[in-house]
Amino acid sequence: MDWFESAKKEYMPGVFGYRQIAKKYNLSVKTVESRFLAAKKKGIIYEDKKPEPTQEDVMQAYEAFKSLDNMLDKLDTKQTKTAVTIPDNKPVAIAFWGDWHIGARGVDYKAFDSDMKAIIETDGLYFIGMGDYKDNQNALVHASGVTEQIATPGIQDLLVKSFFIELREKAIAIIRGCHDDWDKKTGDKDFISTLCSEEVADSVNLWHGGGITIKLGSQQYKIRARHKYKGESELNTTNSQRRLLDAFGPADVIAVAHKHYPDMQTLDRMEQKVTYFRSGSYKVYDEYGQKIGEYRAKWGVPVIIIMPDKKETIPFENLYQAIVHLKALRK
Repeated sequence: MDWFESAKKEYMPGVFGYRQIAKKYNLSVKTVESRFLAAKKKGIIYEDKKPEPTQEDVMQAYEAFKSLDNMLDKLDTKQTKTAVTIPDNKPVAIAFWGDWHIGARGVDYKAFDSDMKAIIETDGLYFIGMGDYKDNQNALVHASGVTEQIATPGIQDLLVKSFFIELREKAIAIIRGCHDDWDKKTGDKDFISTLCSEEVADSVNLWHGGGITIKLGSQQYKIRARHKYKGESELNTTNSQRRLLDAFGPADVIAVAHKHYPDMQTLDRMEQKVTYFRSGSYKVYDEYGQKIGEYRAKWGVPVIIIMPDKKETIPFENLYQAIVHLKALRK
């Protein structure tokens, strides 16, 4: 005989209820309750209805979620700040280098090759990657941009990865740009984590940007860099850097990219000297720029020289002027 038929005769609310019946027949309380409730539905009986989760079930799931989140943290290389020690007793230089747009038409590849060679061969010169290393156009984001590429995104990945392998001794941190971010937007892929891996640049994945503390000799320098930040203005071209400084506090350098023109301003803010930088681009012309007003991008790799024995920064808007100065200081 089915347990329910016997249980119906034994059931007395407040005396011999669902919990006592469940214990007697070795069932869950939810199973007993569901069967009794079903019996009230004009005789409808569910033979295999799954019981609702208990509070214990819910809390077990919560603990599993926390454990999974902790595990995913271990698999994630992104960070928003880093401290880097450069083991040198001479002045060093840090270039802010981005918007390569490898794979696009209209890119000054000759200038890129020259700059890459100069950065690799100059002793004491390092760089922070400012984003948009590949053009990475795809039909899900900018359909018209696809026809302005001379290499597919897959080939662009191979090229950029190859460049970063050559540059691995020079890369302090690598930031994701908006063109790089299209990988994440359309396919949950973080190409920057690949570039930062030990097999490629062995660098810090600074996500969309963050704070970098450079330790050189007895000195420390604070840099905050992002591909872009809110507050862009055509009239006040360093407004974005100002807002970045206001939001995150004192720094020696505030650097952004994205707008494809170089810019530099040095001023006193928050009781110290700060330099605002914006790096330029190699993608000197494209359909979009011409359409909005014959706009042509401008090349520019700004550089900051820092000292190991005294707190001093020397900013340059031009990579090659900085190299000449750096070589003289390191003699």
